[in-house]
Amino acid sequence: MDQTMFMIDWKGPLLEPIEGISSENVVVMTKDKEQYRCILPEVYDKKRLEGADEYQGPTASTLMARLFQQTTCSYRLESYWTYELCHGKHLRQYHEAKEQGKKTKLQEYFLGFGDPNFAGTAAGSDTTDQADGTPPPADANVKSRRIDGVDLPYYEVTMKEGTPCDLTGKPRLTRVLYVCQPDGHGEVYEMKETSTCEYEVMVLVSVLCSHPHFRPKNPPMNKISCHSLSGSPQKPLTLDTWERETKRLDAAQQELLFGMPETDESMEAPAQPTERKVPKILTSKSTPALGVSTSINKLTDHQVLRDLLSGDYCLQGGAGWWKHEVCLGRYARQFHKDKNGEVSVLLGNFDEEAHIQWLAGHPNKKPKPTGQRKYLNYLYTGGDLCDLTGKPRKVEVRLKCVANSQSPHGVSLFLSEPSSCEYVLVVESAMLCELMDQADENALLKNVNL
Repeated sequence: MDQTMFMIDWKGPLLEPIEGISSENVVVMTKDKEQYRCILPEVYDKKRLEGADEYQGPTASTLMARLFQQTTCSYRLESYWTYELCHGKHLRQYHEAKEQGKKTKLQEYFLGFGDPNFAGTAAGSDTTDQADGTPPPADANVKSRRIDGVDLPYYEVTMKEGTPCDLTGKPRLTRVLYVCQPDGHGEVYEMKETSTCEYEVMVLVSVLCSHPHFRPKNPPMNKISCHSLSGSPQKPLTLDTWERETKRLDAAQQELLFGMPETDESMEAPAQPTERKVPKILTSKSTPALGVSTSINKLTDHQVLRDLLSGDYCLQGGAGWWKHEVCLGRYARQFHKDKNGEVSVLLGNFDEEAHIQWLAGHPNKKPKPTGQRKYLNYLYTGGDLCDLTGKPRKVEVRLKCVANSQSPHGVSLFLSEPSSCEYVLVVESAMLCELMDQADENALLKNVNL
């Protein structure tokens, strides 16, 4: 079975007679005629849970009632949004905009509400084990989520009837997955948007750990001991060569990485910094030993820049539910793709006249004198209508020159939402430094010499 793990341990020649081995064993031969006798282990039974058959304690819902009856809430802080989970009651996403001398502006969404009668019912009865009142599941039917190789059984609570979603017209909904953690106090371990305006939250609690069906299942690795026969090497030569080559390539790849991997971020919160590895890059300037000249690097940089400025190549960032994309001089958007199709939210289109008018009204956004420029600002307007403001979305796209000797060809994207449906999308790269002084007084790049 796929969930049963095995590891081959190459032990060298067999030191004891085969007659003394009680375990099942088999002789195998490689394509190079290398022979090995492999001793097969007894496979660990994942379903055998310690104390599960004898357990007569409280049901999971009774254990969870201790948490649901509390008045405390758990919080998750992100760069823009704060998430408030009051267990069994509600999940709220909000942002407070505080300006000196002005009343605090609150922007909030409820991502779902719990059943107010559930905690009391669970506390007074051991006959139900589900938030909807259905009978407790059989041991084998307790759901689990595999994280870092460990199966984590979870207790699910569905919060419904949240704030209506402007994309689907339906109330927001959240599935809260409670998992056993001996020192857990209701902390939010993970949260993501699994589909448009539907969320999933994993929460760490200690109250479930006394129930054997909800303890993490971490089956041991089943070891197969293989012993060389008839003068064969301890490990097949082809395998040994492949492992050595893999290590060498891994080391080389670390030297050739062009930036940080994308980070997982989701929900409707602003995306965290993500880095896009630009194609067509041959190598880093820090690896001259590979024999690729810096002049080739320069040529590929220039081709990438030409493609970006013409709008032929678009940059994408984000690794959660929402991705973001900018095509310079054309548009910026957020989107999600899955087997059911694509959901897209237009943040803004570039209109040169609107951009110039914006710069006239915001002199601080204009380019600095040549030789002093580190960034160029552009306004993209006319995005999709915002349900909170009743106005079209808009986004400020900022091209930023960042000297980076470790990642000279990397391009980083940062998307934030400083106010409702008004965004800032920052594009950072060392490659952009060459463009700074070629922009005109309105930051337009019309006569670029590359």
